[in-house]
Amino acid sequence: MEQPRRLKKLNLIKNHVAGLSFVDIGGLWGTTGEMVTPALLAGASRGVMADIHPPGSDWWKKFEARCAERGVEGYEGLHVDICAPDAPAQLGTFDFVHCAGVMYHVPDLFQFLGNVVSVTGKYLLLSSVVMPSQIRGPAETLSFGPDHAYLAPVLSTENRRVIGDYLAEQGLKAGVVQDSVEYLEAGQPRYGPWWWLFSSEFMTRVVRLYGLEILDEGQTPKGNAYSVFARVPNP
Repeated sequence: MEQPRRLKKLNLIKNHVAGLSFVDIGGLWGTTGEMVTPALLAGASRGVMADIHPPGSDWWKKFEARCAERGVEGYEGLHVDICAPDAPAQLGTFDFVHCAGVMYHVPDLFQFLGNVVSVTGKYLLLSSVVMPSQIRGPAETLSFGPDHAYLAPVLSTENRRVIGDYLAEQGLKAGVVQDSVEYLEAGQPRYGPWWWLFSSEFMTRVVRLYGLEILDEGQTPKGNAYSVFARVPNP
């Protein structure tokens, strides 16, 4: 069986970011996956980390320590919720936008992507956990087609178990899908446990819906997520 194509995001950034303004949306979590330092080291004219975590939190401190460790200066930090209606006004426009590990957690996929696209001046590099076209369970086979998605808060008990087992096999934290958790707080969705479960084909269709030209796509190097590299067409 042919192996899925892998996409090396670092190479894409290094090859396209020189002289461009760059923002990493939601890159604080885990810190080591952030792309601000690679972008600035590759010659970006501006490097910004934009994240929902409040200023002064441990993740901001870890990011600052990582920048110091890599000898990167001149970066900026913005506290912003990319799903908020005023997020584009807070962010402004960047030539190159990177966003990973956020898309499948947001309550409103279209508010999220609409905001991301509106702040993208030229390139968008978007990554998300995706599901295979099929998962075989003990009772039935779940299909993840190009035109539909599953939502964790409303999964049936059997589907929750099958999907949770699959995610655990992939080394992903699946407790939010397998366990009984609170998906709402004060009537509003909690981003952490709020999982959309969709295929790479679904992801690319949603990106194309916003009129972007897909330049490249493929699995991330570890194989547990998918990346789409797209360009805003010339006016």
